[in-house]
Amino acid sequence: MNKLQRNTSAFTLIELLMVIAIIGILAGILIPTVGSVKKQANIAASKSQLSNYVTAIQLFKGEYSYYPFVTGGSDRTVDLSSESTLFIETLSGRNATSGTSKAEGGNRRRIGFHSFSESEFLLNDDDSVSLTQLADRFNNTTIKIRIDGDGTGFITPDVSGQRPAKPSNPIRTDVTAWTEANTSLGSPGYALWD
Repeated sequence: MNKLQRNTSAFTLIELLMVIAIIGILAGILIPTVGSVKKQANIAASKSQLSNYVTAIQLFKGEYSYYPFVTGGSDRTVDLSSESTLFIETLSGRNATSGTSKAEGGNRRRIGFHSFSESEFLLNDDDSVSLTQLADRFNNTTIKIRIDGDGTGFITPDVSGQRPAKPSNPIRTDVTAWTEANTSLGSPGYALWD
C-alpha cells in the first residue's frame, strides 16, 4: 500500500488576490510620484533652455556692445510667442526656415550665439516641428525675456499671470526669462529668479 503523497505548493485564489491588491496599492502610490518627477525634470530642462537664451543675449552684447531687441534705451520684454522668428534669426545668424546665413536684428556678422535644437521648437498637432516658433518642454510658447535696456542693472519683469509670481523687488541682472503658466496645456509657470 504505497500511497503517493502529493506535495502541492500553489497559490490559492485569496493569496493571488492579495498580491494583486498590494501591487495596485503600490502603483497608486508610485504613479503620481513618477509624474511629479517627470514634471520637475521638464521644468529643469526648460529653465536650462531659458538660461541658454539669456547667455546668448549676453554674448551678443559682448560682441556688439548693445543688446538685441532693445531700442530707445528702456527695458524691453521680448515675447517669444510672437517674436520667435526674429529671435531665432538674430541669435543664430541663420534664416529660421532655410538655415542659410542671414544678418538679422543687428547681427551683421552673422555670428551664431545659440544653436537651436529640435527640442526647443513647437511641436504641432501632426507631430511636425515648427521651425519658426520656440516652445519649452511642455510645448508652451509663452516664453518672455526681459532685457535691461536703460543700463541700471535692475529688471522688473512684467509678469501678467499668477505663475510665476512677480518678484517683490527689482532683480539685479541685465537679462532674465520666464514662462507663464498655460492651463490649456497643463504647463506650469516658472522663472529663472525662482
